Amino acid sequence: MKIRLLAIDGFNLIRRIYEARNVASEDDMSSVVDAAKQSLQRALSRHKPTHAAFVLEDHDKTWRHLLYADYKADRSPTPQMLLDHLTDFSEAFSAMGVASCSVPNYEADDVIATIASVVASHDGDVVILSTDKIFMQLVNRCITGFDHFNERVLDMTFIESKYGLRSHQYIDYLALVGDKSNNIKGVPGIGPKSALELLSSFSDLDSVLVAKDNKLAAKVQAAAAEAIRCRQLVTLKTDVELGRNLKSFRLQENDSQDSP
Repeated sequence: MKIRLLAIDGFNLIRRIYEARNVASEDDMSSVVDAAKQSLQRALSRHKPTHAAFVLEDHDKTWRHLLYADYKADRSPTPQMLLDHLTDFSEAFSAMGVASCSVPNYEADDVIATIASVVASHDGDVVILSTDKIFMQLVNRCITGFDHFNERVLDMTFIESKYGLRSHQYIDYLALVGDKSNNIKGVPGIGPKSALELLSSFSDLDSVLVAKDNKLAAKVQAAAAEAIRCRQLVTLKTDVELGRNLKSFRLQENDSQDSP
């Protein structure tokens, strides 16, 4: 049976629900967990996966913080009340057959990228449940994103229509314009329009860095070290040691099926 994995960006899902419900006390958290379960059930019904992973992170220092000390420096911290109830979400999702996953010192984004890449290498399909644009760099014939809250498929067609880019160019696009949500500044003087013009003319950042007689390219070349560092920061890792195999993400209702 072909693998179809639903990768759930845990904090992206539950924090959006938490904030929408204006939680005031511990007593309100049970309603947040119930709403998250309902959202998960809708996702399972819609995408009909054979495997699913609820991916979290420990909010500790990662390799990106070592590369750039101000990484995520201006982001508001995750509410402590939400952190205190993570076990409730994991247990509720586990009861629905969905395994939780996290890897110390790695962001959920890198863990999801690794799982997605493994499934794609088995010619399986992956749906990444997240509103985070960083996952667009992974999109291909096997991997798509899905904005659960706006019911929107984030596939290659979406990227081309929204940004005028191919999915493999999205990393270099972010390297040029930056990623405000993570406090990554990008190249000074290069905005979305300029970045698109450069990538339309030169295809990728490496080509921009060696281009001749182009004023926009010259701006990037003047900040080459920053551009390269930005690209490192926005590039998701696909080789995180998970310490588990795909069988551990198989939905319980599919346990009797012959899946990897």
